[in-house]
Amino acid sequence: MAGRDHTFYVSATPGLGGLLAQEAEACLGLEVTRVTGGVEFTARLESLWQAALSLRLANRILVRLASFKAENFDKLERRIAEIPWELWLPTDADPEVVVTTHHCRLYHTDAVAQRVKGVVDQALPGGEGRVPQKIYLRGEDDRFTLSLDAAGEPLYKRGVKTHGGRAPIRETLASAILTMAGYTGDAPLADPMCGAGTFSLEAAMRATRTPPGLFRRFAFEQWPSFREKGFAHMKREAEKAISDVSAPVIFASDLDQGAVDRLGATLAELPFGKAVGLRASDFFSLDPASVSSVPGVVVFNPPYGKRIKGGNDAFVQRLLDHLAAHWGGWTAALAVPKQQVPRPMPRGFHGHPMSHGGLDLTVIIGRLP
Repeated sequence: MAGRDHTFYVSATPGLGGLLAQEAEACLGLEVTRVTGGVEFTARLESLWQAALSLRLANRILVRLASFKAENFDKLERRIAEIPWELWLPTDADPEVVVTTHHCRLYHTDAVAQRVKGVVDQALPGGEGRVPQKIYLRGEDDRFTLSLDAAGEPLYKRGVKTHGGRAPIRETLASAILTMAGYTGDAPLADPMCGAGTFSLEAAMRATRTPPGLFRRFAFEQWPSFREKGFAHMKREAEKAISDVSAPVIFASDLDQGAVDRLGATLAELPFGKAVGLRASDFFSLDPASVSSVPGVVVFNPPYGKRIKGGNDAFVQRLLDHLAAHWGGWTAALAVPKQQVPRPMPRGFHGHPMSHGGLDLTVIIGRLP
C-alpha cells in the first residue's frame, strides 16, 4: 500500500474549491483536479500525510478504493469483498458506513450500509475496544464509489481550541477568509469581535508558520500501512519552519469579558499563543492606532440574527461606515448573511458567496480608502 499511488479526494466548503486547489498544489507540489465538492490528486500515502498536516482549507480527505456498478445486493457484496480490507484497516476496526444514493436500484441506504459493514466485519474479525473508521459509499445511476476516510474527525478540528462561543465560525472558513483578504501572517491583523477567537487562532498559526494538523490525530495513523517514524520525521521537518513570535502581531478584542477570558486561557496553553494580544473592548470605541501603527487586515464574523438590536441591515451598515471613517488603509473582511449584503456594495469592496452550517454567507472584502 505504501509503495503505490492512490487517488485522494479532498472536500471543500461550498464556494472554496478554487482556493483549496491553489493551496493543495502549493503545499503538495502536485497537480490537482477540480471535481464536484473539492479536488482530487494521485500520489503515494506520504502525500496524504502531508495534506492532512498542512492544508488549512480542507474538510475531509478520502482515499478512493473502488468504483463499480451494482444493481443488486449480491453484486454489491462481491465487489466490497474484493477490497483487501486487511491491508487498509486494523484488525480491530469498527467501520461506520455512510451511504448516499441517487437514481439507484439499491436505494435503501440503511440496508446498503448494513451489507457493506457486514462484509468488512467478516474480513476484519476484531475483538473488544474496536477502532472507529469511516467508509463512504456514494451511488448514482447504479454506479458506486467506495472511499475510506483518512482524517477521522473533520479537519477543521485543529485540536487547539479548548472552549466554545456563540455562533463560532469554522476554522476552515476563517482561514479561507484570511486567504481572500491577502493575509499571509506578515502584516498586522485585528480581530475586534473575536468571540471564540477562531480568526485569531488561525492567523497566529499562519504568522508562526505552524501546520494546522500538528496538534491532532488522524484515522490513517491506525492503518497497517502507516509508518510512525516517517510521519514523525515529516512533523519534525515542519516544526523546523515554525517561527517564534515573542510579541503580538494579531490583536483580538471583544465586548464580552467572558469570551476574552476563555480565549486567553486557550492561548496561554499554546506554543503560538504569544502571537496574539488580547483585550476586552467595544469595537466602536477602539482606536486602530492602539492596535497597530501600520495598517493591516481587520476581520469580522459579526453577530447577526436575534443577537442584533435594531436589525441586521443597520448593524452591517454601521460597521462599514465606522470602518470607512476610522480604519483608513486597512483591508477589511466581513462574513455576513447573503440577505444582509449592502446594496450597492461599498466602493472598492467585492463579495464572495459561500456556505457555513447551511447558512448562505457573503464575505465582503475591500481596502478602506
